[in-house]
Amino acid sequence: MENKSKCLGIILAAGKGNRLDFNGPKPLLKVLGRPMIDYLIDSFLKTGYIDLLTVVGYEKEKVINHIEGKSSHIFQDRQLGTGHAVAQCVDYIKKYNNTFITVGDAPFVSTAHLLSMMDTHERENADCTFLYSKFPIKLPYGKLSFNKNGKVEKLIENHQSDSVINRQQHYFTSQYLFKSEILIKLLYRIKADPDTGEYNLTDSINLLIKDKGKLSSIFVQNYWELIGINSLDDLSFIESVYEGE
Repeated sequence: MENKSKCLGIILAAGKGNRLDFNGPKPLLKVLGRPMIDYLIDSFLKTGYIDLLTVVGYEKEKVINHIEGKSSHIFQDRQLGTGHAVAQCVDYIKKYNNTFITVGDAPFVSTAHLLSMMDTHERENADCTFLYSKFPIKLPYGKLSFNKNGKVEKLIENHQSDSVINRQQHYFTSQYLFKSEILIKLLYRIKADPDTGEYNLTDSINLLIKDKGKLSSIFVQNYWELIGINSLDDLSFIESVYEGE
């Protein structure tokens, strides 16, 4: 990859589409007539200054062929979580000042969202900037706990959350922008989840809170713009929302 800018964008797209009744690689599932990864690629490329790297896995050749000319790629040979996926990218991350990380199954993160993240990140000199929303529906995402001053005090994984956090339903949706040097240090500190065995990039938020690092959060009013498509119900919901726009 030629380093053309000061910013890298990583799309995590190594998954399968089992719960979506789709036999191909999940990033190529069509949403409103287009492979879902195309929406994210377009959002990144329209900024004009972000180089793209896609983490591929299941049926990787199909994804690689599809993104050719738009994004470089790296292979995650084992599905050991988002932290493990990003760790495969360290040799690329270290070439850039800042690194975006997005999940390939949340296609409607727009160019405007990315530009807002960068603006906030630079203005506040943040170590990490992320998107979140308040959802009226239950989803298997991590939940954010805020203190009375509106600062994030903890991120709780879905399988670890309690009823108080569930009532808040401020969901963390895994769109990040890190200072690259901070991200690399955090990756080496993430440990396997004792319940799932996965290395979760979400742990980076709690590590930064513990370190008293600078976190900047951006609330997205239209929560459906951040929803990941993980089931047929998710797909039906997203398509109904956007067809009604």
